[in-house]
Amino acid sequence: MAASAIACRGDERDHLAWGDRLLGAGRDEAAIAEYQVALRQRGEQPDVLLRLAHGYAHVDRLDETSQYYSRLLAIDSSFADQAVADYLSMAKRALERNDRARMARALEQLETIRPGSVPDELSLPFARYYYELSEYASALPLYLSVLAMEPDSVEPQVRYQLARVYNELGECGQALAHYREFLAQRQGGELRADARWHAGQCAYQLAQRDRLAGRPAEALARFELVIELGSPQALLDDAWFERGEILFSLGEFDDAMSSYQMVLDLNPSRTGRRVRLAEDRIRTIRYRTTEEERR
Repeated sequence: MAASAIACRGDERDHLAWGDRLLGAGRDEAAIAEYQVALRQRGEQPDVLLRLAHGYAHVDRLDETSQYYSRLLAIDSSFADQAVADYLSMAKRALERNDRARMARALEQLETIRPGSVPDELSLPFARYYYELSEYASALPLYLSVLAMEPDSVEPQVRYQLARVYNELGECGQALAHYREFLAQRQGGELRADARWHAGQCAYQLAQRDRLAGRPAEALARFELVIELGSPQALLDDAWFERGEILFSLGEFDDAMSSYQMVLDLNPSRTGRRVRLAEDRIRTIRYRTTEEERR
């Protein structure tokens, strides 16, 4: 903020001029002291509040910066661009220090002034900050903006995190799509087992909904996805049994028989809760086949 931009008139205005000179010389705290004197003398005039907000931004004192920008913008909203620039600078400096909490606080202030103005390079660290706090609703739009920027080159962990966000928000269909994208990239190390588990869980839930809604083809595809993923293991015999039930209802008895047999194979001790039902179905199919052969 150049000193030449100030109209110095009398002793009261000299404090602003001196403050600007000190700020330009890197003496930030001394500059703020001069601006505080001007505030006491002149009251809450826009040029005084602006210098105080900008001065505190220079020394990364976010609370004071926010306080004076709030007071300034309540008087004159035309200074919003300067506020956005200061909050953005503070956020970038915080990220350089690996202080994501302070970065996020600065960006939150920026968003209150101008929603949707977080720059591309800060969207992912901002999203991950919310993700790590389990604030998934806040993280979602930021992850989506990252995905929109580079859908084909986004790193695998971003896909996984976006899938987890959708899953935590109860959006199983969206979660499943992103878990599958993540798994298709064949990267991600230890996250892959977790992704398979959650993808299988979502696929099973969606398949059950499809069955109740009278969509057997969609339900069949999703039960088969659970089987393909091999996870969660606790649901595999259920998935095989449900697959058999759909095929049985469609009259595809040989394939249904294979599914019911898989339920028995997964429970060699014959103690699983689906075992007796699968055995009953197998007997029904065999009896039906025998009756047809007699005819």
